[in-house]
Amino acid sequence: MSSVHIKSLKILKRISFKKKFLESKLKVKLEIKGKIISISGSELSKYEAVQIFEAINFGFEIETALLLLDENYIFEIINIKNLTRRTDLSQVRARIIGRKGKTLKVLQDLTECFIKLHDNQVYIIGPAERIKDCLNGLRKLIQGSKQSSTYAYLEKQRKQPEPADLGLKIKE
Repeated sequence: MSSVHIKSLKILKRISFKKKFLESKLKVKLEIKGKIISISGSELSKYEAVQIFEAINFGFEIETALLLLDENYIFEIINIKNLTRRTDLSQVRARIIGRKGKTLKVLQDLTECFIKLHDNQVYIIGPAERIKDCLNGLRKLIQGSKQSSTYAYLEKQRKQPEPADLGLKIKE
C-alpha cells in the first residue's frame, strides 16, 4: 500500500468529491484518513496514482494531473536555486510569472505545457516532445535572458520542419 500526504483541505475536498472517478480512472482503491490518502492496487497503478496526487498537491487541476496517465506526458520539477547564482529569488520568480502572469501564460502556450510555480520550485506537466523546450525556456528566463529572446527561441523550436522531397511524388 502506498500513501500520499495532501497539503491543504481545499485540495483534499476536491479529491474526496471525485474519489469514485479517480478510483476508476487510476484503477486503484483510495482510503482517505485525515490528510493521508492510502492507495491500494497494482504496483504500476499505485505508482501512477502517487505521481498524479503529487501533481494535484502542487496545484494542478485533477484533469491536468490525469494527463500523466498518457505515456506521452511527463512530470518535471525544477529547483530555481540550482539554475541561478542570485540570492534574491523573488526577482527570478517574478521574471517567470511576468506582469499579470503574462510570461507564464506565453510559456505555457508556446510549449503546450502546464506550469505551476511554488516557492523556489517550478512544476511542469507536458508532452514528452515539448517538455525539453519548456525546460530550456525556463532555464533561459531564470538565467536572465529577456522574455522576448526566450519567446523567439520557443517559437523557433515550435515550427516543424517541412518534410523533405525524396522524389517520391507521383508525376501526372
